[in-house]
Amino acid sequence: MRNIRRKLCILMTVFFAVGFFVPKNNFNTENMAAATETVETESMPAGSKVFLGGGERYAAHRGYSNYAPENSIAAFEFAGEMGFWGIETDFYQTADGQFICLHDETLDRTTDGTGKPGDYTLEQLMQFNIDSGNYIETTENLKIPTMTEYLEICKKYGCVAVAEIKGVSDYDSFLNTIVSSGMEEMTIITGTLDDIKEIRARNSVIPVMTIGYTPAPYTDNLNKITEISENRGILYNYPQVDKAAVDILHSQGIYCGVWSVDDEETAEKYTEYGVDFIVTNEIPARLNHMINENE
Repeated sequence: MRNIRRKLCILMTVFFAVGFFVPKNNFNTENMAAATETVETESMPAGSKVFLGGGERYAAHRGYSNYAPENSIAAFEFAGEMGFWGIETDFYQTADGQFICLHDETLDRTTDGTGKPGDYTLEQLMQFNIDSGNYIETTENLKIPTMTEYLEICKKYGCVAVAEIKGVSDYDSFLNTIVSSGMEEMTIITGTLDDIKEIRARNSVIPVMTIGYTPAPYTDNLNKITEISENRGILYNYPQVDKAAVDILHSQGIYCGVWSVDDEETAEKYTEYGVDFIVTNEIPARLNHMINENE
């Protein structure tokens, strides 16, 4: 871990040296904070803290995956170092009931393993290495992270855990892992409507969000999410929503997040719309406003 952190720090230093960061006068923090409207806190159950306060909220997509292999310890650590509000990742369940961070249904694209994660125990999965992704050459012996490792990093840096259920059947153990980590008040769970209904039946503190994919209109998901009575939202593929849609959602006490926004102009637009958070791979013009000096 020290080796990973050292390499991340070196990478950050290189960014500064080559002028990667944009001067602060390109960004009006006060205006953006004022533009970011939040759902009234009265709609949130006691204990939920994820949407308290104003200002911009960016969640690093699969960790800060533009500068480290996606869904890796290195990507999660880098997101924390850079001061992201949240860290997004995806979860599958192993053959022995453990939870790991992986985006795809199979191991093939991002690791030197093959097949479905559910075909292996956690011990067996630890025999594989992450072998592809951005800046893979700067890391070595990267293993697939466990849910516990991911939550520990989120907690360490004060980041919201944006946890997408991809292949999970033991919802009780999934929730118990979050609660036992001390991250219950700082987690959002996303997934299919069926998944988040299962979560809501077991827990009312953690906000749940279904995921909206283009080209389905935003109203499709709006009709679905109203089946959950409170502390609910929709994480949309951003082209689906405009300012009017965000206002309609908020008027009904429904959170609205968007993914994946990677350019400054689009990010500013959705911030002005008042979305509750933005999932991003890259917001270059904002990086010098995101440095987190707290360990």
